[in-house]
Amino acid sequence: MKLLYADYILLMDEDFTVLKSGGVVFEKEIIEVSEDREYLKDKFSEAEVIFAPSNSCVMPGLINAHTHLEFSGNRTTLEYGSFLGWLDSVMEHREELVQACEDSCMELALAKMLKSGITSIGAISSLGRDLAVCAKTPQKVVFFNELIGSSPATADVLFADFSQRLENSQYRASPTLIPAIGIHSTYSAHPIVIQKALGLAKSQNLVVSAHFMESKSERRWIDDGKGEFQAFFKSYFNTETPVSDAKRFLDSFKGVQTVFTHCVHATDEEKQAIQAMGATIAHCPVSNRLLGVGKLDLESLKNLELPFAIATDGLSSNISLSLFDELRVALMMHYDLDLRLLAKDLLKGVTKVPAQALGLNSGEIQKGKDADLIVFTLPEQLHSIESLAYHIILHTQEVETVFINGEKSRWNF
Repeated sequence: MKLLYADYILLMDEDFTVLKSGGVVFEKEIIEVSEDREYLKDKFSEAEVIFAPSNSCVMPGLINAHTHLEFSGNRTTLEYGSFLGWLDSVMEHREELVQACEDSCMELALAKMLKSGITSIGAISSLGRDLAVCAKTPQKVVFFNELIGSSPATADVLFADFSQRLENSQYRASPTLIPAIGIHSTYSAHPIVIQKALGLAKSQNLVVSAHFMESKSERRWIDDGKGEFQAFFKSYFNTETPVSDAKRFLDSFKGVQTVFTHCVHATDEEKQAIQAMGATIAHCPVSNRLLGVGKLDLESLKNLELPFAIATDGLSSNISLSLFDELRVALMMHYDLDLRLLAKDLLKGVTKVPAQALGLNSGEIQKGKDADLIVFTLPEQLHSIESLAYHIILHTQEVETVFINGEKSRWNF
């Protein structure tokens, strides 16, 4: 049993409660949290006492709800500035990027995430090459086996490959490796195989992830069968007709716990449908900027009471897998929103919200939650507790200590 004292403890509850000079008692799970240090000292006299440094913060470990480890080898290979320009470069260099990122490459990406306070991830796995490293990392991994393929002629082969990868992840399943299903997008997965995959998700109670309405090109292709995607599909797949429409695609996910990623060009009606099914949106600010797709309207999500998580996407469309880096970009990108309120919502978007979306027993500091905790230090004492959220985002690069299930993690530090 451990008793951790710190100057600021962020519970990450709905009210954004901050305890000053309090303590957290935990083993594998959190046992108690209080501002009364003497009470904790007397009640848990046998606990190992840990004093965090001055100006220190304790909060739940960060959760990166959507990232692609298999493309962690990219640095300057891919083209940015427009979605189709990027996608063409992915098609051209996909094999060399995949081959360039062996286990050591993905291990380094996971280690950097851990050092930046990420204790859980949603890993979108296209090929299954990341399964071994995800099975041994100390972080909790919701492992999304991704289904992709829009041609009816190859549907059976693609579904068989997907099924085998899903079975492989289920064979390696553990308390820290949680098999899940990924549906790539409206334009790249045939409705027949989507239904089969989501049937598995329903019968086995698996979480699902899907990209949705990331770009204007996708919007126009799905709505009208026109635009840049028309030339792309004719060139690569010899087809000029989209395989689905947005309503049919979204309707498929009813009754399934789903995270929809991007949604930059989703309509208000589609956002309402996502909210009605109890789903969550994963917002990837850096990726959206680099691919030139626009900015997610966070105000519309708030008005709909539609929760959003903040995620990094992969290094195929980012330069960092640090959520603190991502949070700083989000804080500046959404300059039209109140700074203090936005900062609080963003911190919930890397803790409480993705924990609920991914089905994890974490994301908050409260009795019974997993003791996934991070400790870091601010450069100076705060003059106002109301400024804590944005100062955490502005000043934190890495963390000093990571606990996962109550155990201090030293993996690859």
